[in-house]
Amino acid sequence: MNAPAPPVLPEPHFVPPEHLDTAGPRGTAVAVARPGAGGLAEARLLLPLAPAPAAHTTRTKIVAEVAGAALEEAVGALAVVRTEVRGDRLVIALRTFRDDLADVCGRVAATVAADGTFTPERVGRAAARVAEGLTAAAGHPAVVARNGFLAAVYGDHPYGRPATAAEAAAVTGPEASALLAGAPAAGRRAVVVGPGPADALLADATALLPGPGTPPSGPAASGPGPAQGPRPGPSGRGPVTLVLPAAPQTLIRLGGHVPGRGDRDYPALQLAVLMLGGYFGSRLTRVLREREGLAYAPRAVLDPLGRTAAFTVEADVRNDGAARALVLIREELDRLAAGGFTGPELSGACHYAVGSMAMACSSRSGTASTLTGVLASGLAPDWLRGYEDRLRATTAEDVARVAAAHLAPGTTGVVVAPALAPGLPPPPV
Repeated sequence: MNAPAPPVLPEPHFVPPEHLDTAGPRGTAVAVARPGAGGLAEARLLLPLAPAPAAHTTRTKIVAEVAGAALEEAVGALAVVRTEVRGDRLVIALRTFRDDLADVCGRVAATVAADGTFTPERVGRAAARVAEGLTAAAGHPAVVARNGFLAAVYGDHPYGRPATAAEAAAVTGPEASALLAGAPAAGRRAVVVGPGPADALLADATALLPGPGTPPSGPAASGPGPAQGPRPGPSGRGPVTLVLPAAPQTLIRLGGHVPGRGDRDYPALQLAVLMLGGYFGSRLTRVLREREGLAYAPRAVLDPLGRTAAFTVEADVRNDGAARALVLIREELDRLAAGGFTGPELSGACHYAVGSMAMACSSRSGTASTLTGVLASGLAPDWLRGYEDRLRATTAEDVARVAAAHLAPGTTGVVVAPALAPGLPPPPV
């Protein structure tokens, strides 16, 4: 008796959220009217940070700690506040009831703009918390691997320098404040998603932008978007092995700098990375996990940072199979570059990308975060309108060309292993 044919699933589609936006000297405000139960609204405030060398990782961590504590004091029980910091930006996430939104937005804007936010007392407390966390995490294999990867990708750039407890103790209030004050006010972005009407939400988003602000002058005035992003580190340098005797597995972190969301090659890059390791049916899962039994959850990701993106392959593998895993990862990168994938494989990656974006924008929180990510890349919210069309128009030839140009040539990174072994990259010089 023949087995029943698998069900034919509907092709996913993405409908971008309708929005209103306005730009001014204090930044750009975006609003999306999203009805639903609960009367809750989501807001995001994206604040670009002054570029390196000021924005090294220790300072940015302390800025996030100070901002989070000050904002919790300012809004009290009116909102849930979260802060997230990257090398080029601070994002403040807010969840509150629609009736309290205007009040919360005003309090947040006033707190960010206040001269007394980065007081010595607040900075000292934040530095102590950051130092405590760094000390507790020091020596953890995942932290060692992450820091080693960033150092390999960014080189001597401050974004590649890991935060340290000693450095935290030396950060001052003026240094932390300068990270926000040194970036152009016009690069700030505010997003509000909640129950309509949209024009009222747009007014709240505009009020969330710290003021009064003045139009920037000089080069910053004509510069792009909220953040320039870091420059790549040394190119063409291969991975190195860091010996960590306490590591129970060998941690592989490979990758490098690739074009960001605004580049014409990005849709093809996205599909190539998805086929490589972006979901459970990807090549790395099939090869490293299912066929070879070397790793449980290998993956490949694109992480937009400013106007570029970081491409990363992550695999925690058996110590006795690390050299074999490196060979297999290299082989899969070369196959992508040579066009060694099927039409159904490419189509599946495209469906996954479209469906994931539709899922991400299915809630108020997801819509707010997605729009903030787009804006952080220096793009307009209208970029989402062409998202599905750009992916559907990408051909197999596009994917192979982009994989050959950006993924296969020269990955850098680290291998964290309990000991040097044959087939592993040499240790750093």
